[in-house]
Amino acid sequence: MEQRLTNPDRFNPGGGKSNLTNQETPMKFIISRTSEWGDDSPHNNAKKEFVEHWRTRTCSEDEFNKIFSSREGLWRNKGKDHTVTEKGYIKRRESDVEVWIIEINTLEELIKLSSENQIIVGPISEMHNLPTIEIYDDYRE
Repeated sequence: MEQRLTNPDRFNPGGGKSNLTNQETPMKFIISRTSEWGDDSPHNNAKKEFVEHWRTRTCSEDEFNKIFSSREGLWRNKGKDHTVTEKGYIKRRESDVEVWIIEINTLEELIKLSSENQIIVGPISEMHNLPTIEIYDDYRE
């Protein structure tokens, strides 16, 4: 029996299992390859896609403006959807960025990918609100 992987709505706005249509969408991962320093595709099934890009700073808005405004401008002068995290850090959405994405439909597909490549499945990226997969094919510190 296949186990479907679906994006929760908070990681795939408008996607995931909808209460209205009961349809599922594949789980999306940002994918990279340790050995790839250029812009080549990290996997045959990867495709380029624009995703949200969030910037978080580990200070308050007042601290940011006091320390960094002379070189970066005021915090609210860039981006949108400015907010404060549970830890009290400031966060804003900046221009979307293009990254390599792979869609995994089932747990079996993820297992197959891991049997073909040594992979590291990472947590949800705070910068892009998507989980990550790294194909670990070279040394890194």
